[in-house]
Amino acid sequence: MVGKVIQGDCLSVMKEIPDESIDMCITSPPYWALRDYGIDGQLGLELTFIEYITKLCGIFDEVKRVLKKTGSCWVNLGDAYSSHGGGPEKVGGIEGKRARENKDNRLYPNTNKLGLLKGRFDKNKYGGKSGIHCGRGRGAEVPEKCLCLIPQRFCIEMVNRGWLLRNTIIWHKRNCMPSSVTDRFTVDFEYLFFFVKSKKYYFEQQFEDIKQQSIERLKRNHFTNYDPNYSNHQPRKLHKGEKLTNEEAENITGRNKRCVWTINTQPFKEAHYATFPEELCITPIKSGCPEFICDKCGEAREPIYKSQFKQHSIGATSGQYWKARNFKGDNTVINSSIKTGYTDCGCNAGFHSGIVLDIFAGACTSCLVANKLGRDFIGIELNPSYVEMGKKRLEREGNILLKPIDKIH
Repeated sequence: MVGKVIQGDCLSVMKEIPDESIDMCITSPPYWALRDYGIDGQLGLELTFIEYITKLCGIFDEVKRVLKKTGSCWVNLGDAYSSHGGGPEKVGGIEGKRARENKDNRLYPNTNKLGLLKGRFDKNKYGGKSGIHCGRGRGAEVPEKCLCLIPQRFCIEMVNRGWLLRNTIIWHKRNCMPSSVTDRFTVDFEYLFFFVKSKKYYFEQQFEDIKQQSIERLKRNHFTNYDPNYSNHQPRKLHKGEKLTNEEAENITGRNKRCVWTINTQPFKEAHYATFPEELCITPIKSGCPEFICDKCGEAREPIYKSQFKQHSIGATSGQYWKARNFKGDNTVINSSIKTGYTDCGCNAGFHSGIVLDIFAGACTSCLVANKLGRDFIGIELNPSYVEMGKKRLEREGNILLKPIDKIH
């Protein structure tokens, strides 16, 4: 099934995937009470968020089974506001404009002109229930206009089921969708949760670029303090009066990547309203899915970096020398390293790439990015129209010639 997009229910499809065979999962489930994607069995139309979270975590129980012990799971999930008269608050802006311009609305029979879920359910289809009452279920009550805290409730339930939450990533959207509300702030972020199933897991450290002016200060010898605790790694220490070599300046790797990622949303002109931006998938896949895995022992190769020096920025020192010059630092730890190769298990066998799984593949953005980064992928999508859309996209943008779409009922 590697390198395929499979049409079917994700639970049914995953039952055919062997135990501990997937290196990482990255996905964005349908948000609760937001849209009707027009297909039976879809997630997100539950009458209460308790039912939604229970069903969603049950799906990730199966993800945990197919994930390797060294694997990781990345979940993008948004929140909703309680509205006892009919679901989350309606929004407009760019997405609403795009939905209104979409003349073919057959995929969204239960949505309003903004492409969002209508306030009332079909009484016959949903057992005589009308409206979305966020407070219903197990005695939980959420006041109207209050955030339902679905991402937080989801994380707590995942941890209760044995997952380890390593990071909460804030996806900051510089070009967020405008909001017409006047009694609160416009929401310009979503969550990306980083889970693992065991304490020891595969992770390749990622770095952020540092400002060019910091590098120039290093070249001009504006940094004189060094971290003596780092001497165990034998980097070269920068003493007072000593300058960087040109080679060292060119190989500064930057600082360890932070948890707030500013990434613009990426529109997709076809009928899928909520697509991953490709940039959001790059860091998780590079850090969580190995590019080289031994064919014999299954050990992943990891890059080896040789440290040249490690040095706190000026903001990390309180010496009078720097205070007299009115420098304002940012407490950044600057690394200078050269990538010297990869670890070797010693099997002298071939290698294969890791597998990225997306159980709610949609427009197959994560599959496309995985292929561009040299990883294998398995995409699962319930809606056959989206599967066909994703298949064409992979063939067009990724030059991937897929076999006929697999269907598992």
